[in-house]
Amino acid sequence: MANKICDFCLEEGKGLFRQPERLADGHYICKNCRKKIESYDLPVKYDLFQLLVTSEPYMREMMMGDYLEHHKPAEAIAKYFPLTQMILHEGEHCVNMRKAVITVDATAIPIGAAVTRIADIGRKDIINLSDATSASNAKEVEGVLYETDAAIYFMAPTFINCHRLTSVVSEHTDTDAVHVLEHGKEFTYATPHADLFHLRSTFYHMAVAAATNKKKSLIYLASENTMTLTSGKYNVPKNIKSGVYWVNPVDEAALQVRDANGKVRSVSAGRVRIDNGSTLEVNGEYQFRYNKREPKEDEPQNS
Repeated sequence: MANKICDFCLEEGKGLFRQPERLADGHYICKNCRKKIESYDLPVKYDLFQLLVTSEPYMREMMMGDYLEHHKPAEAIAKYFPLTQMILHEGEHCVNMRKAVITVDATAIPIGAAVTRIADIGRKDIINLSDATSASNAKEVEGVLYETDAAIYFMAPTFINCHRLTSVVSEHTDTDAVHVLEHGKEFTYATPHADLFHLRSTFYHMAVAAATNKKKSLIYLASENTMTLTSGKYNVPKNIKSGVYWVNPVDEAALQVRDANGKVRSVSAGRVRIDNGSTLEVNGEYQFRYNKREPKEDEPQNS
């Protein structure tokens, strides 16, 4: 009998009792890949996120891009990011929703009930309780962590945390928590397989960019020294190299930069320095020109 190959990890089965199992759709899966997919609470079938969690991390963004080359972005968004029962602000779309736990100072927890719908959240409702700094008063609080295309929300029975998308530490090595660094404070939302949370976020922004950009690319080059970034989150230097750039909005766009220390600043146009460890959040399209000309005297400076 010929050895079968797992369609997920592409490893060949060995021996009579270590052959991949045939799924209902005709694909084969080995015991290791089945176990890994089940640990993520994903259905065992041949599909995008099942392939992503069983692949090497360095291959994942390439696989997402390949998927979008062969599927319509709007259909991908509808399939993997359907509408939820949570009522959102107008124009918001839910990207992630999962139970999570944060450990905070018990004396800072408000008394009374918080709002239960994202659509009802206003500035006065946001408490932003960060990680407890002392074990003596620490208390675990359960809630639901939501990511939309506008913000990150943690909704607990008595308080609401809300963060900018750029404040999420997407490159953190901890896969059992979503980490947020904002205004010098740390927020650790314990939740299993946080890497899937980040994978969903990355794929959503890639799909949105592909749907709105005819070149179907997050970053495309206009010349040797000029590139345009469409809507999405970018890591430096993973996506683009660090250095000084002159930036200009192509349309009614917004640009925010979070440096490695968690400090966030908004940029309109002009000169900006971005360093290793920074994250960019772009809404719309922004043109970046790399360190090749002096700014005009009346050109605004952002540093």
